[in-house]
Amino acid sequence: MTTHHPQGKSRLSLALVGAGEELGNMLASLHTRSARLRIKIQTVIDISPDNNISDLVQELAIPQFGTNLEALATNPPGLVILSSDIPGGMAAIRQHLPVEVPVLGPEQADLVQGMVALAEENRALGVDSRHLKETRRQLNLFVITAPLAIYIKDTESKYLLMNNHALHLLGFKEEQVIGQTDLTLYPAGQSEWLHRLEQEAMRTGATLCATGTLQAPGQELHAQVTIFPITENRRTVGVYGLMEDTTELFESEQKLHEVDEQLDETQKYLREILANSRDMIFLTDPQGNVLSFNNGAELALGYTPDEVIGRPANRLCENPETFDALFQKASDEGHAAKYEARFRAKDKHIAISNISLTLINDPEGKPLEMVCLCRDITQRLQLKNDLIRSERLAAVGQMASGVAHEINNPLAVIDTIAGLVEESLAEEGHLLNSGTQDILAKAMQRLHYQVARCTKITHSLLGFVRKNQTGMMPINLDDLLVECIELLGVEIKRSGATVTQLFDPQVPIFRSDPMLLQQVFVNLLKNALDATEEVMDRKNLVTVVTHWDNERIIISVEDNGTGIEPEEQGRIFDLFHTTKPTGKGTGLGLSIVHDILIRLGGNIRVASVPGKWSRFLVELPVVPPENLQPDPMSLGL
Repeated sequence: MTTHHPQGKSRLSLALVGAGEELGNMLASLHTRSARLRIKIQTVIDISPDNNISDLVQELAIPQFGTNLEALATNPPGLVILSSDIPGGMAAIRQHLPVEVPVLGPEQADLVQGMVALAEENRALGVDSRHLKETRRQLNLFVITAPLAIYIKDTESKYLLMNNHALHLLGFKEEQVIGQTDLTLYPAGQSEWLHRLEQEAMRTGATLCATGTLQAPGQELHAQVTIFPITENRRTVGVYGLMEDTTELFESEQKLHEVDEQLDETQKYLREILANSRDMIFLTDPQGNVLSFNNGAELALGYTPDEVIGRPANRLCENPETFDALFQKASDEGHAAKYEARFRAKDKHIAISNISLTLINDPEGKPLEMVCLCRDITQRLQLKNDLIRSERLAAVGQMASGVAHEINNPLAVIDTIAGLVEESLAEEGHLLNSGTQDILAKAMQRLHYQVARCTKITHSLLGFVRKNQTGMMPINLDDLLVECIELLGVEIKRSGATVTQLFDPQVPIFRSDPMLLQQVFVNLLKNALDATEEVMDRKNLVTVVTHWDNERIIISVEDNGTGIEPEEQGRIFDLFHTTKPTGKGTGLGLSIVHDILIRLGGNIRVASVPGKWSRFLVELPVVPPENLQPDPMSLGL
């Protein structure tokens, strides 16, 4: 192997003396670093008998190799190193060398190793210095040309450098910036936040970040600045500043904030509308469980949100299966509606609503919630039914008026004939025997009574259908009910029923229309008698009870007859609806009773157990309403 050394400064010639492995290790170590140590190994003397390093010497092309120290005298080196501890070795070497040639023995081994280490360290420092210079060069190039706004300041906050991008961004020229502080570049106090950030970074040695506004020439710049402290020998000498223009982002955020505020206001407004709407509105999850329940729903059904949220919405309906079918249709098609949906309120009453179901999906198209919007149409349907009732009553009233007039004419004839018979009996009755005369006289009296009764009934019918207001007067309820019972004396005897009267002595005298009330109680008593006649296996009983509750007068008419089926109880006050056999009932009586009581400010309710009993409860005010409800004939239908 041939080693070529660079031309230049002369090198120190070196002789190595030793034995065995120690000599070989030193030879290899020094030869490898000979160029950096500025040495040249010219002589190697191995005094060991084995000569183990001869191959290494040959490989390294050492000029002179031997086993005798006399070789040192032939070509004296500039330095001799004795690598092994050989007895008398130092003295023997000195015999063959000039006095001025130094000799390093084994005790100076640390010195040799230090020389080697120092050479390595110097080499590393040289490499690092070159790398550092290259890194600084590249960094400076990057700072100047980078598409980022970068500046450098010293500890007095004076600009040492501002790159091209920063100059362009801020609208400055380099000569305006270098050596200046922000106090001369920006309006007074406008850059305080940036100065505080830089001072804090230099004080703590930490990398800091902040956002603020800078009034650059011709523009207001919103910037985010990151500060890096610059340290040398553990001392802060300045800061790097990295600046990012966030003006567009700031304006976008401002607009977004304004949109968010508007959206919040809109959502708040919508929530207020939904929460306070009189319509029934509730939300469900895709499985049909209630998520929210507004005030309108609370008022309509009587439930609080805590009682329904988290529970299936179909439990609010009278028929859950119908709601489930509508819910499934809305889930499949996105929307479903039903005009009349029957909801069961907390107090068990039925609220009829038209219902609209709308499915809301999330941005990915997955079902999110179902909006259920319901409008209570119970009163609307009641008004519709009342209108139909009024139309029918108007027709019936017109017919009844004609019938009453037609009946009154023959009744007048009959009454006249009865009068003529009475006159004939007075003039020629002596021609008849006394028994016949008595029979005819009593017959005429009964005939006059029945004619008067029929006339009273037709007058009552005409009074019910006439347009003018009925007569209001003080009424003793006990007397009125006794009179009604007496009017039905014949029917009571025929039915074999026992009528029990339980009157509350506390019931006050009240104002109402006696003719209309008589029609009400006669109808109720007649229906009670008819119901008891249909039951053959027990004694027929009809009980009339009055009660005063300090607010209203309550009259109960109860019988132990056939009773009324549950599905019929809600329809018995409908016009032309009857539970009696064909040919026996017309469906007018209870309908007229209902309308009379509503007109007088009262009400009527029914309770019944099929096959056992029925009870009609009439409620009347002590003082009638100032404006009575118009009778059906006054509706102009």
